[in-house]
Amino acid sequence: MKKLVLILFAVISGSAISQETVGLVFNEINENKSEGYTLFKPSSDNRAFLIDNCGEVVNQWNFFGEGSRNCYFLEDGTLLQSNDLYAELRDWDNNVLWSIDYEALLGFRIHHDIEPLPNGNFLVLVRDGYTNNEMFAEGMDTSYPNDVLLLERILEIEPVGTNSANIVWEWKLFDHLVQDFDSTKPNYGIVADNVQLLDMNYDGGHGSNPIHANAIDYNEDLDQIAVSARHLSEVFIIDHSTTTAEAATHSGGIYGKGGDFLWRWGNPEVYDMGTIDNKKLGRQHDIKWITEGPNQGKMSVFSNDGYGSNLTASSVHIIDQNDTNGFYSLNSGKFLPEDYFWSWNGTIMNEVMHAGAQCGVQIMSNGNALINESDNGRLSEIDNSGNVVWVYIIPAGNNSEFDQFTEPIGNGSFRAHRYSESFSGFENISLNSSSGIIENINSISENCSQSLSLVKNDLVNLTYYPNPTKDYLYFSSYKKIDKIEVFGLSGNIIITRSNVDFINLKSLANGMYLINILHDTKSRFIKVLKE
Repeated sequence: MKKLVLILFAVISGSAISQETVGLVFNEINENKSEGYTLFKPSSDNRAFLIDNCGEVVNQWNFFGEGSRNCYFLEDGTLLQSNDLYAELRDWDNNVLWSIDYEALLGFRIHHDIEPLPNGNFLVLVRDGYTNNEMFAEGMDTSYPNDVLLLERILEIEPVGTNSANIVWEWKLFDHLVQDFDSTKPNYGIVADNVQLLDMNYDGGHGSNPIHANAIDYNEDLDQIAVSARHLSEVFIIDHSTTTAEAATHSGGIYGKGGDFLWRWGNPEVYDMGTIDNKKLGRQHDIKWITEGPNQGKMSVFSNDGYGSNLTASSVHIIDQNDTNGFYSLNSGKFLPEDYFWSWNGTIMNEVMHAGAQCGVQIMSNGNALINESDNGRLSEIDNSGNVVWVYIIPAGNNSEFDQFTEPIGNGSFRAHRYSESFSGFENISLNSSSGIIENINSISENCSQSLSLVKNDLVNLTYYPNPTKDYLYFSSYKKIDKIEVFGLSGNIIITRSNVDFINLKSLANGMYLINILHDTKSRFIKVLKE
């Protein structure tokens, strides 16, 4: 065992850095990385890929014609993908189970994002165009120079059979406006006193497209929907428990506000409660609730243009929206919180993270962040201290692959999602087979695969925190932990505990330790830093 531990220290404590330009380009062999499989689809490509942490392809889906902007692997093991015109459900073997043409069947095109729901339905974003005369009648400033104003609509789509669908729920932003321009017109009121409504005359400099929603998310526990409004530099939450009729009003639903905003955050200038210097978000993307781990219940977002008047770098954030069972608080007329719960901006492999469009972030069960930079096709994982532990450059685009040491073009992905090895969608699916890497060669992937064959993590659903730690280290596993062994750098056992889900390292000197967690015949080694 002592010899094995010394070998494991050499493997786990090392990192792999090379001059690779595509595929896996950085891999800190660090047990605090999030285990699982990453799904992405290059926007210019008709294929979606599911890869492991070594960059090897576990599965691939090939779409016909124009591929999706976004796709999700669902809990029943199917893949939902959609672009502006079409939506599909496919099985693991790429067979089409259901498909529709939005425009031909339902009379509209969608844009940007879709959101799968637990009941098998999904949410889509649609833009409605209103003429000047229609908006002037509602109280819009008559100096508005454009011929049309685009406002968002959210629809819930129910798949039917193999090629049909129903609209089962609807919400329109048009029904939730306020204006202080014309007291003789509808929607008149003091903007700052009506934070639950959108000021139709707010001018963010985006002409006929003042909202530009680009992300939608759903919280099953709260029955609420979150939306990112890029051109407002703001995110907002609405109630999904309403009927369609209630969603068009200001009352009804679990929270009693109909389709009005329950919460909004990022730019209080939009509702006359701040200036540009009070902005917390800038042209952001990918707002969503965090569904697991120590940050569960909070929200994450990728802010493309920094915040306030600082536009020199992008940033990722965790927001604690301070809700009480889905009810949100204000302080001096502004929705809480006053600041981020956690924030990061910095460099990834000596390059400042800065992307003007798209992008996203996912906070995972171990607290790490998976960052998707769409501009350069880069997927990166950072820990909660801001350390980069994994970087992957998408080696595909325009329906071709990029060879190693070439510079990829058109490899950006709108989103990326990592699914844990215990994700229910993988049940009854073999994840052991791999078709290899996408690119032609990659020494880092090769070293990674060799390391994984040595360091076998049988307890795949184990999580632990905090790491680094000053004293206590806590473990969470679906299986009972029989024993915990702490090893020093020399390979000797320092601490042994049985039938516990935590261990106290306070008495140990600061430094790196290897810990073995055992259940029955299974075990998992992790590297932990004691501070």
